Amino acid sequence: MWINQRQDSNTDSAASTAGRRKLGLLALALAVSWGSMLFHNQSELPLTPLDIENTGPLAVDIVLFVACWRWPSSRVVWTSILVWALINMVVGGIVTVLPLPVLPFVPEQTVEHYVVHAVYAIGQLPLVLVAAGALRGLRYQKRGITADGGGQDVRAHD
Repeated sequence: MWINQRQDSNTDSAASTAGRRKLGLLALALAVSWGSMLFHNQSELPLTPLDIENTGPLAVDIVLFVACWRWPSSRVVWTSILVWALINMVVGGIVTVLPLPVLPFVPEQTVEHYVVHAVYAIGQLPLVLVAAGALRGLRYQKRGITADGGGQDVRAHD
């Protein structure tokens, strides 16, 4: 009996460590995501870091992080994080640099402007990867499968 309790304790400890690691990666990815957006806004727009265009997305990032901390196995939370990253990547990083007639402005068509948008779009990639990886892990967890370090599916044993 004591051995089983000790194994459960080790399993809980490993899960706790993995959870902290996942939250650490999420925090880092959110910081890179927001930092690249802030870089864009400071380079291209007459905004201060305290303007709503900068603090609003930061508030969204904080809400997403707290939601993930509270519900780390929620597909809804991780999907929300992925959608947020993809919106920032596609709309903020790519679409708004193109001279499209549907935009309410005409974006500058210079190399510098394209570089700033490339930094913005690439800055979203860590968040996309962390969220997609978490969703993949949840999918395997639901099926009772774990992924080993090489990406191979390994059936969990009881």
